[in-house]
Amino acid sequence: MAPVKFAHACAACHLLMFDRRFNEGAPHDKPDVVHAFLAKRFAEYIAAHPGELRETQDPYRDLAGKPSPPRTRALTASQWVAEKAAVAEELLWHKTCAQCHQMSASPLQDTRIARWSPANANAVGKISSTSQAEFLADQQEHLATRELSLPTVAPANTTLKWMPHAKFDHEAHEGFTCVSCHAKAMTSTESSDILLPGIETCKKCHAPGPEHAESRCFECHTYHDWSKRKEVTPKFTLPALRTGGR
Repeated sequence: MAPVKFAHACAACHLLMFDRRFNEGAPHDKPDVVHAFLAKRFAEYIAAHPGELRETQDPYRDLAGKPSPPRTRALTASQWVAEKAAVAEELLWHKTCAQCHQMSASPLQDTRIARWSPANANAVGKISSTSQAEFLADQQEHLATRELSLPTVAPANTTLKWMPHAKFDHEAHEGFTCVSCHAKAMTSTESSDILLPGIETCKKCHAPGPEHAESRCFECHTYHDWSKRKEVTPKFTLPALRTGGR
């Protein structure tokens, strides 16, 4: 069985969307390629929509009925791109990609910058108590010292050959339905199900007698495991062999 390919079997439903501003998803590729793609797409977007560099947020109210003026901030294009890319990466690494891949821990700490009401109480107090200029200066310093933290994706452990000591050809059995050999093929709902038939299923056809298919060992097995062969260093010539080495 061929291994599953994302482009053929998954992409139609799993679009890898990363931001509401775009109708396209991120590429199904290595983290550094995805990061470069996000930075490029956000840079192109903000160049075409410079008005979004100035953002206004609805007031954050600690007490009901207590009026509070809206907060406004202005970012540079590089700050805006860094913030939006960080939030998009958090979505991809920690949710979208993690649905199918085992991802290494990758804390994306600067996503707190792009959220004006973070869960961290200390950060909320800092935003509320500092001036706009001080808060923006803190953002810029944080972005300048940020080290790129990309996750490590564990390699897919896909079994390509389920019967390493035997050979099998589906084309020779194409006259049979799948359920003839794989009884649960049409009812299985879990990818963890192993539906290989046992040898008793094979013996229904492969058995001694003229009315059955070949059943001797060589039909399914080779006699030697050539991966364990020992290399031989040649020492003789043909004339030497004929004369007994004399």
